[in-house]
Amino acid sequence: PMTNLKYKAFPISKVKPQMRRAKSREAVLEVLPKAPKWLQNYVHLKLLTGLRMTDLLQLTVRHITNDGLLVHIQKTSGTTGRSLLFELTPELKSVLSAIRRVTPTSIYLFKTQTGQPLIKDSGSTSAFSSAWRRWMNKLPENQRFAEKSLRNLVGAEDDVTTASERLG
Repeated sequence: PMTNLKYKAFPISKVKPQMRRAKSREAVLEVLPKAPKWLQNYVHLKLLTGLRMTDLLQLTVRHITNDGLLVHIQKTSGTTGRSLLFELTPELKSVLSAIRRVTPTSIYLFKTQTGQPLIKDSGSTSAFSSAWRRWMNKLPENQRFAEKSLRNLVGAEDDVTTASERLG
């Protein structure tokens, strides 16, 4: 411990406490009906793929192929340029169809009411983050969770090799 109180080695942070991790897939699905339909679809797709928020928000109809959902991983675009192909299972097909029904006129899978993507060219996801916060604020404190904890849930369900391939 410091004896000289003139300098604080670890100043008290005024940052809000971090959001909790999602307890389980069942806990997420239990509170999902309180979210807007498009956000429900986002969560379902996230639970199927484990993709990062930025990769999901950049998806367009062009990423849906006859073989499946082809995703170019943004984080590796400058280095390996890695892509993932998710097999078009009946469950994935159902989620993608539900997403397209929300606003079928835009090429983006997740978009604003005007059809613009929820991620800006600069990489800002403020519109999405605001919607997520509004949904979390509707839930009791003990049921709230961080968006990125959904990715952790997906990884925890896979064996180490599969999780490493899918989540990076």
